[in-house]
Amino acid sequence: MFSVPRNPSTTFIFFLLLFCWGCFPFSVSRAQEPRPSTASSYSPALPILVIDSIRIEGNRRTRSSILLRELPFEAGDTCQLPQLVRWFEESKRVLMNTSLFQQVTVFADTFMGDRVRVTVRVRERNNFYPVLYFDPIDRNLNQWLVEQNASLRRVNYGVQLYFNNTTGVGDRSLLMLLGGYTQQVSFSYERPYLDKRMRWGMRVGFSQSRNHEVNLQTVNDKQVFLRNPDVFLRRQTQAFVEVQHRPRINTRHTFGFQWRSDRVGDTVLLRNPTYFPEGRTQVQYPRFYYVMNFQRVDYLPYPRKGSLVQLQAIKTGLGSSMDLFELHGKWMMHWPLNSKWGLAWGGYAGVKFPTHQPFVNRRFLGYGNQFVSGYEYYVVDGMSGGLTRGYLNRELLRHTIHLPYKKGKDPIRIPIRLVGKSFVQAGYVHDPESPADSRLSNRFLYSGGVGLDLLIFYDVLFRLEYSINRFGENGLFLHRKYPF
Repeated sequence: MFSVPRNPSTTFIFFLLLFCWGCFPFSVSRAQEPRPSTASSYSPALPILVIDSIRIEGNRRTRSSILLRELPFEAGDTCQLPQLVRWFEESKRVLMNTSLFQQVTVFADTFMGDRVRVTVRVRERNNFYPVLYFDPIDRNLNQWLVEQNASLRRVNYGVQLYFNNTTGVGDRSLLMLLGGYTQQVSFSYERPYLDKRMRWGMRVGFSQSRNHEVNLQTVNDKQVFLRNPDVFLRRQTQAFVEVQHRPRINTRHTFGFQWRSDRVGDTVLLRNPTYFPEGRTQVQYPRFYYVMNFQRVDYLPYPRKGSLVQLQAIKTGLGSSMDLFELHGKWMMHWPLNSKWGLAWGGYAGVKFPTHQPFVNRRFLGYGNQFVSGYEYYVVDGMSGGLTRGYLNRELLRHTIHLPYKKGKDPIRIPIRLVGKSFVQAGYVHDPESPADSRLSNRFLYSGGVGLDLLIFYDVLFRLEYSINRFGENGLFLHRKYPF
């Protein structure tokens, strides 16, 4: 019978080994990245081609240097025809994943003997657009629809104002004004390129929010809330600054500093004295973090081929008010079997220490995008553990709807993809202070099921899944994010 180690350090090593096994294809794929050909790799049966020039078309705002930086080749490089075709495919993939363009075409415009003129033709996305915001605050749609009866008081609503690529260097600004469950104002600005070599970037932001309701504690592996419609039970303020380093097209390193101030009402501490450290009602602390992202996939919103890897190290607090160190890693691998079928396999592993922590630092699985399907109605608190997921996918539909826009203008394109899938998942969380009413912590969790994924408007995803867990509980579950 399968068993998972109960010691926290052994548990983390177990999932770390599983993580490294999943990352093995990632290390191979990096070694196989397209690179400029050398003479020793040329086939004597094919002519050697030289990139004579690169022409950029359709970039009304985006600077040509930004596009050229994303290409795996430059003027003067030599190659043979198969390598040139791979470069074109790689260029389209990387440029589409910048989210700056609706459409990208890379082709050989002219052949002049052994010299090739390359054209990169793009269609840019709108640089400013307001978006009405309506988002249930619960961990997933099923919890909101079933357990909370689709209560509108558990919804955030407002407006998001996006200002993208305003200076032509791929910068992004976001102003968010929210009401409803959380009253919040936030602003962030990202500039991906600061230096001439276009390897360093930065991001800054600020937010302030307040709530009438607080997730007070966990009972029977479910969240318990405390609400007071007359008093704001929680107020949060945070500001951050990040420095980003991108030494390669697919790899990004982020070094961040954040300052947080968090305050709760006295009634929260009366109901749960361990909500904050030492029974405090207010904590202020710094947060330092490092994140490594590797993205080498054919299409970032819904990959079919390639690898996604993320590693995180986080230090929260420096003194008695808050003291936590975290290590997290996750990956997702994708292998197309043919034009319709594909496999995907991924996972997550994490550890936190010291192991004695207040309630706000004990969340593990079931929050955010890290959960085992079939357990959507539950949360699992703890200090170390992980999960793994496997998918068999089959594309059922790929179609583009063309809506007329204006005379003389291209129609609006609405691409639609429908994918069927089957899956198996497993996870484990070690909790050295597991309460007696928990049946999910310190226990091997598993599930399986089938589902449908619908992708529209390039990056809007809906996932409908039927799953059954180890306790025989089953049902239909709706999700909106890719499982990474």
